[in-house]
Amino acid sequence: MYGDASLRGFDARSAERLYVRVDKDRSYLLYGDFQTGDNIATQTGVDFGTQAGQRVLGTYNRTATGLGWHFENARVRGNVFAIEDSLRQVIEELPAAGSGPYGLRNNAVLEGSERVEVVVRDRNQPSRIVSVRPLGRLVDYSFEPFSGRILLNSFLPSFDSDLNPVSLRITYELDQGTEKFLVLGADAQLRVGERGEIGGSYVDDRNPFAAFEMGSANIGYKLGANTWLVAEAARTRSEVNTNSVNQYGTPGLQGLSGLVEGDAWRVELGHAGEALSLKLFAGQSDPAFNNPASPLYGGRGEYSLTTRWRLNERFELYAEGLRSEDRNPDGGERDAASAGTRVKLTDRLTLDVGYRAIRETVGAYYTWATSSGYGNIGGLTGGYATGSGGGALGYGQQPLDPLTGLPIISSGNPNDVASGLPVGTELSSDMLRIGLGYRASDRFSLGGEVEQDIHGEDRNRVALGMDYQLRERSRIYGRYEKQTGISGVNGLTQDGREADTVALGVDTSFIKDTQLFSEYRLRDAIAGRDIQAASGMRNRWDLHEGLRLDTTLEHTNVISGNIGDSTGIGFALDYSANPLWRGNVRLEHRISDDVAGTPTNEGYNTTLLQFLAARKLSRDWTLLARNYLLRTEYDARGDVLQDRFQIGAAYRDTDTNRVNALARYEYKLEKDESGMDGSGFGSDTGQDIRSSAHIISAHADWHPSRPWWLTGRVAAKWQQDSFFYADTGRVDDDFNAVLLSGRIVYDITENWDIGVLGSTFRGQDGANQYAFGMEVGRLLRQNLWLSVGYNATGFRGDDDLTGYEYTQQGAFIRLRFKFDEDLFRREDARYRDPVR
Repeated sequence: MYGDASLRGFDARSAERLYVRVDKDRSYLLYGDFQTGDNIATQTGVDFGTQAGQRVLGTYNRTATGLGWHFENARVRGNVFAIEDSLRQVIEELPAAGSGPYGLRNNAVLEGSERVEVVVRDRNQPSRIVSVRPLGRLVDYSFEPFSGRILLNSFLPSFDSDLNPVSLRITYELDQGTEKFLVLGADAQLRVGERGEIGGSYVDDRNPFAAFEMGSANIGYKLGANTWLVAEAARTRSEVNTNSVNQYGTPGLQGLSGLVEGDAWRVELGHAGEALSLKLFAGQSDPAFNNPASPLYGGRGEYSLTTRWRLNERFELYAEGLRSEDRNPDGGERDAASAGTRVKLTDRLTLDVGYRAIRETVGAYYTWATSSGYGNIGGLTGGYATGSGGGALGYGQQPLDPLTGLPIISSGNPNDVASGLPVGTELSSDMLRIGLGYRASDRFSLGGEVEQDIHGEDRNRVALGMDYQLRERSRIYGRYEKQTGISGVNGLTQDGREADTVALGVDTSFIKDTQLFSEYRLRDAIAGRDIQAASGMRNRWDLHEGLRLDTTLEHTNVISGNIGDSTGIGFALDYSANPLWRGNVRLEHRISDDVAGTPTNEGYNTTLLQFLAARKLSRDWTLLARNYLLRTEYDARGDVLQDRFQIGAAYRDTDTNRVNALARYEYKLEKDESGMDGSGFGSDTGQDIRSSAHIISAHADWHPSRPWWLTGRVAAKWQQDSFFYADTGRVDDDFNAVLLSGRIVYDITENWDIGVLGSTFRGQDGANQYAFGMEVGRLLRQNLWLSVGYNATGFRGDDDLTGYEYTQQGAFIRLRFKFDEDLFRREDARYRDPVR
């Protein structure tokens, strides 16, 4: 429970209790949480149109607590950072699956370390990234309250309007449970003259179980007003596949072990003129190049040239060539070239005629396709007691390697789709294309094109598209492609194999506060096996002043493939009509069907119920209650029930401001029977667990006179656990504890104070632990206090009981800041005299 009308934010995020930042002009020095790279929207592989990112291959993205220095002036921009921790970075990229949830491969994720980005890849060269859009926590995404899996606040389609594949990239940190080690890094960009820029970066990750070192250099030059050139080279040295912490499953690294080195380079040249535009890209990486933040994975070769020449208002010539190489063992390659002309026949009708040639050699992996975004993380596999099912909030424990005791950390594998043709198979095609585009009105346009192999082979492509502008911020778009013997615009597969791609999107507000969306999505694009259709509607209805209803409906239909259909329905009711009352209730139900033709039943249903009620009892008293309940019912095994209920009261002496108090009761329940099959017999999926806890706490501040401040806290917890094993054995356990703590502070002067504090933690069977200490505080500015203290004795208490109190032995720093609506009114008497 927070104060009246208070807000939570993450302006000074720090996993530790200290955050310090000192700014001067555009430079700053900080200690706390920070993200390496240029900024939160790091220019990793982003196509900026007429400008390319200077540092792409050498980008190093980490979120951690440490010391960071950013310096910047008119000519130089750079960063230096140092991190001492036991963290291991993991990057996963999941194909878009609507609003989710999106489960991760690992459990014990460091809370707050996640970086979530929407990535759009080039449909012709998916190893190249077209755009990256960062998402904000609590604004664009949230977490399931029990499993911690990521839920997007808006629907994420699998393809954009140009049929480029969309995915969700999640970068996060794991505590590998070893001794702390240093991670050092620096990068800088120097402007040379008016047109040139050079830069470099270096990172040294001294992880004793996953050593990593990377250096990069780049140079850029502006050849003219609209012409630019960028070149970059990078080198990595990393320890791979020697223990459970540094396992890699990518094609280039899966057969290697020990310390490996790899290089990568790229060159980009671009020109954007009114009549002529040109873009050249060439990049190559060794199989052992190991930077998961780079858009060019290890063992890739990508080359492309695109040019357009506008002869006059009616005629335009264009040409495109590309080459993609899989430089890993048994890798394939693809060459494609096309040329054509676009003629504006009338003001509304446009004709496009072109020729395309494709040559392809099949490799062991089909690197132009993506795997399913749902993976094996379906339903819920645990929560507070049993460990999360791919959550990003740090619930649960990471599995350990029994031989070494190190955690087993799984890394994402971007290229895990095997080709359906024998390695070394050579394919070729020469195709003619004709297309028409028609602008029926200022709002409505449509078009289509047909491609056919001129050698008479069964290879062809039909594409249709339309756009309709409903009003200023509303449009309907549709794209459809049917391909036979083609795996994409510039890819081939065996003759006669068909694949369909459909993308229909509606973004509108045709009713007040209503958003309608519809997206048809293709899965397993190379094989044409899965075609998903997802559609839904979200409405916000103002039933009455202060009473609002939200409704949501989503349905995913798998026309063919190995993923089950799913349906989601939900509603939320918000009440704020009475100034003394505030309430909210939300109910969601999701149905995930079984996959036809599989030996097991993967079906499950989830029900999520949340409610919140707040009541202003008087000027001094406020009451708050809330509940989170999640129930998962599996068709083939036991169910999971998780519930968390809280009720609290807050007291604030608004007239004299002498007494403030908080009291809270919490009940947590987790019942996991998913380790048993539907008949109730034990299976090898593990033990079943039932865990319940009752927690009560009270906190009070008393300010009897100007120099004296007294605070106290009392909290208690009762927990019962039951473990059921496959052999019908049962183990019961219980835990109870009480925490008492207090602090007395005396203001020596107007700017200095001194305090003593003590705590006792009483466990069962007479176990007692104590903490005693002293602190000295200094008023830095009005209502901002910094205290430094030391506990002569201490203990590590239960997190549910200690709250924000520091009870461990040793030195600590405490920062307090009090503010209200008069924060920016200087010299207000209330700042100097709290009694007033």
